[in-house]
Amino acid sequence: MKNARRITDNPYLVNEIVEGIFLRLPVKTLLRFKCICKRYCDLISSPWFITLHRKIFNSEPYNHCILVQTGEINRLIRIQNPGCLIKINEPCTSNYTVVGSINGLVCLVTTAGSRKLICLWNPSINQFKMFPPMRRQMTRYIDVSMGFGYEKDSDDYKVMRVLSYKTVWPPTTLLEVYSTKLESWTVRKFDVHLKMSMCRCDVIVEGFTYWVAKDLDESTVLVSFDLSSDDLRLIPVRESLITESQSFEATNYHGSFALLVYSSPSEFKACLEVWMVEDVSAEAYRWQKKFTFRMDFEFSSHWGLTGGDIVVKNAPNMPFLFNLATKQMSVIGINPILSLFNYTESLVSIEGFKRIRNQQKVRRRRNDSLPQKNQQDRANRHIAELRDLNV
Repeated sequence: MKNARRITDNPYLVNEIVEGIFLRLPVKTLLRFKCICKRYCDLISSPWFITLHRKIFNSEPYNHCILVQTGEINRLIRIQNPGCLIKINEPCTSNYTVVGSINGLVCLVTTAGSRKLICLWNPSINQFKMFPPMRRQMTRYIDVSMGFGYEKDSDDYKVMRVLSYKTVWPPTTLLEVYSTKLESWTVRKFDVHLKMSMCRCDVIVEGFTYWVAKDLDESTVLVSFDLSSDDLRLIPVRESLITESQSFEATNYHGSFALLVYSSPSEFKACLEVWMVEDVSAEAYRWQKKFTFRMDFEFSSHWGLTGGDIVVKNAPNMPFLFNLATKQMSVIGINPILSLFNYTESLVSIEGFKRIRNQQKVRRRRNDSLPQKNQQDRANRHIAELRDLNV
């Protein structure tokens, strides 16, 4: 009892214990604790706490989630329990495209009327911010791809738009970069032509954003954007990785860029290789095979996850999560999967964030505001359906 009294009487030690406990709690619990007292609110809202909490949550594999898009419903799935789907309160009522996610922030592109809008969203704290892209005359002769990333030294989240002109000579690519710190756009010009494989970036790691693209000679290259220097580099992809594999997928593998190369020769079992690129000099790069995983099954497509797991799609079966090290399989309770993204919850907020209204309540309110005649018509149709069923 004496020891307990000493701990209670020492405010510094009490603060240290509280901080240590709070740093390991989920975001939803911390948001509730902010309402208990001002001291807790100030602690949980402080920049150092938000940063340290994010790092601790990112380092624990059981905290990792997947944001899954199916075309109809979008859900979060915990990697430790992939059969459980978590509902999310989305900031957009219309269709949107996910660009990528890092540190709990998700970047979306959506449409409002005839305008394109960019949205930064944190599902964990139910807040978002929307802003327009740079005004520019767009034509079908421009290849466009979006990107998202985080620069640690300046604590700045950046949105990118790559515009590659097809018919301009010499070849020209514009890179537009939006800084959430400065809340402004900058533009850089590069004398290259790039044909991106997707309308969004392929991989996001801290400090870098990557796209897989084709250059002017139709060779496959890796486009690397350094968020600290705003520099764009082209890294040739090893030819054998393209010609000798069945498919390959760019991924964030334990915090680094990697290619997951899948091959399925008829006389051997299928295997998945992890290839990484290393800087040899300022303009020279070397691809190295880091790991080879033998597979006891074949699959049609796959996505790599940060913690080393993969999501496997093998139609007509349900997609499943597969741990490359332990060989453990877990069926995912959602199908089909159009795209998926790594997600880890965080308290991260940026300037201009505002709360998202509950979309279910908004829809319910709209239904309640319909004219009485429409509501009566719906009721009459429902009664007629019940009669047809002899209920």
